Amino acid sequence: MSALAVGQVELTKYKWVGASVKRKEDSELIRGRGTYTDDVRLPGAVYVAFVRSPYAHARIKRVDVSRALAHPKVVGVLTPDEAVPLPSWMEFPGMRQVPRTSLAVGKVRFQGEPVVAVAATDRYAAEDAAQLVEVEYEPLPAVVDAERALEPGAPLLYEEWGDNVIYHGKAKFGDVEGSFSSADVVVEGTLVSNRHSPTPIEPRAITAHYDQARGILTIWATTQFPHVLKTYVSQVLGFPEDRIKVIAKRVGGGFGPKSHVYPDDVAVLQLALKLRRPVKWVETRTENLQVTGHARDWKIWYRGAFTKDGKLLAVSVKGIADFGVYGAFWTEIQPALVAQAQVPGPYKMRGFEFDLYCVATNKAPYAAHRGFGRPTGALIMERIMDAAARRLGLDPVEIRRRNLIGPDEMPYRQITNIVYDSGNYPRALETALRSFDYWGWRKRQEELRRQGRYIGIGVSTYVEYSAPSSKRLSEGLGWKVGGYDMVRLRVEPTGKVKFFTGQSTQGMSHETIFAQIVAEELQVHVDDVTVVEGDTDDTPYSYGAWASRATVVVGGAAVKAARMIREKMTKIAAFNLGVNPGDVDLARGWFYVRSNPSARISFREVARIAYQEVHRIPMDLEPGLEVVTTYEPQVYTTTSHAWHFVVVEVDPETGKVDLLKYYVLEDAGIAVNPMTMHGQTHGAVAHEIGGTMYEELRYDENGNLLNSTFVDYLVPTALEIPNIEVEHIETPSPQLGGWKGMGEGGSIGAPAALFSAIEDALSPLGVKLDRAPLNPENILRAIKSAQGAIRR
Repeated sequence: MSALAVGQVELTKYKWVGASVKRKEDSELIRGRGTYTDDVRLPGAVYVAFVRSPYAHARIKRVDVSRALAHPKVVGVLTPDEAVPLPSWMEFPGMRQVPRTSLAVGKVRFQGEPVVAVAATDRYAAEDAAQLVEVEYEPLPAVVDAERALEPGAPLLYEEWGDNVIYHGKAKFGDVEGSFSSADVVVEGTLVSNRHSPTPIEPRAITAHYDQARGILTIWATTQFPHVLKTYVSQVLGFPEDRIKVIAKRVGGGFGPKSHVYPDDVAVLQLALKLRRPVKWVETRTENLQVTGHARDWKIWYRGAFTKDGKLLAVSVKGIADFGVYGAFWTEIQPALVAQAQVPGPYKMRGFEFDLYCVATNKAPYAAHRGFGRPTGALIMERIMDAAARRLGLDPVEIRRRNLIGPDEMPYRQITNIVYDSGNYPRALETALRSFDYWGWRKRQEELRRQGRYIGIGVSTYVEYSAPSSKRLSEGLGWKVGGYDMVRLRVEPTGKVKFFTGQSTQGMSHETIFAQIVAEELQVHVDDVTVVEGDTDDTPYSYGAWASRATVVVGGAAVKAARMIREKMTKIAAFNLGVNPGDVDLARGWFYVRSNPSARISFREVARIAYQEVHRIPMDLEPGLEVVTTYEPQVYTTTSHAWHFVVVEVDPETGKVDLLKYYVLEDAGIAVNPMTMHGQTHGAVAHEIGGTMYEELRYDENGNLLNSTFVDYLVPTALEIPNIEVEHIETPSPQLGGWKGMGEGGSIGAPAALFSAIEDALSPLGVKLDRAPLNPENILRAIKSAQGAIRR
């Protein structure tokens, strides 16, 4: 609306959604005043250390804790005899249920598996006492390669199964055989992706206190889902859920692995109940790399069928995912199922099939990792597109353009039956080509190649599934959880606003984003909105932060709650202005009569009336301004979309790669805060530059992890990350608010773009890349292989 002057008040509407508001969180954090789990100090607290298996596979013959108990600072231990079962929340046809317990019972299946927990009055004493525990093992042969684990005679992790297959299933859609038989061109290849860790700055930690007088178990934890942790702890420990409180105010990075409950987490809580005093455990970096969930460990065979003019007909994939000892609670095999569903991306096709194996090996558990299987699926599809472009002599952009789903086809039912709710993929591509200056870079590439420089340009695209609905979770993934979230919104008598959500934040700007959404709906200043989260006593039930769902689900609930409050306040304002509610509007903290803007009443005054002058509210309204509501998107999943372009230079003598330029075009619907959205993309791209080019968890044949510290597990620093340019366009989602999830998008597109660019740089040498990480060792191996092929 146009600005209306009412006295000294300008009634231009606040426009908070879409504004790059500075993060409300930062003032506390940059001054070092954030409180993390390890910052919690409780009187009389004891510290926990774990006795972990030095073997990847062994039977436990004997456990003797007598020497540890004799240590003067030890107050208690937890042994395998006290371990509790840890049931799954996932039932998917064909998926075997893995017998998990809070400590290893009878057998250890990966190096680092917890066997005994020791509690002492200080951390050093706990670590020393853990060394005094005697565990007698009978070593067994280990298997650390998923292909070998499928062979007859391979060592068995679970003897009762008779093999090492956690899950095997074949998904098939459309006419696969007919498409391949009629194809003009069939491309095929293999791909090996590297096992790596999300490595959050803050490792896992738990502080727990059982208050005997009140019968309350309070847990401070580095978790992405406080309410789910509360529910699961109640289930496995048989402790009343209403007597458990979980607090996760500040979490120093989540990235997926903190959306699990691990055996050692539960063991710490068992000690808290057993000892009746506060306990604390903080994971070391070695424990983090050795035990906390790994991901991305695949061997893949792919084929793609095309017509001679580049039209994609069908895709066929076989994938073996190395799940280590098991898929961590609560995601189980879901990352692999999501990778499978991700493959078709933004492309049309007539046939698709995926033969999927999830295999148990003597490695750490497989867990959620930023992208949650989608980077693997996108990498498969984009490798196929690049291979077909080479065979057909097409530019990589052109072959993608010819196969994109059109905007007039939205909502589009993909061949996998997943419905894409919205998007304009051709528009996004054309915008990206102009902004990145793609054709200009192709000309510069030719010039630089004539100078002997190996310059490559990479491209990738994908569709990011986010905020899955309960229907998607239950029917598509066999997951017994919900896709909804509950929120509470309260306007105080002063006119200040408090918004309560059961989420926990790991750096996603919740306090800013949710405040912007509520402030715009209620037309108050964003600084007048306080977001409360991360405490299960203070907040309604939430399924937590994962699948890029917070803005979509909690943001939608915020809109719904704010509109409920606004409707009630409008009625109170209209009653006091002597008009009908339909005649009243709200702008910049004032309710006013549309036909006579000088007739007005402030937001603050209406709030005061609602609590303190009940005679001034309509008879059919109750006093107070507080609502609790639930929201769930009414689609299978929301679908954002992006394009990644990267320019690299490769030294073929050393295998060194320099990233010269990185550009991302993101369409996540309405951008609540473009600055924080771009920040999410920066972080996710940087994350997968590390995962694709530097990081790899390496095991020897006996299952010993060879790089369990940052000395030899390489993560990128600021020096290795280029300037990342991010642009966004907006194709609104049909869901409440119009936004879509995008927090994992940078991770989904980066691996494929980097493969594409480095292979393009080395294309004069005939190099084909099929293995990550794309480090100098593997690049030089690929160059040598190409040279050998040329000589033959």
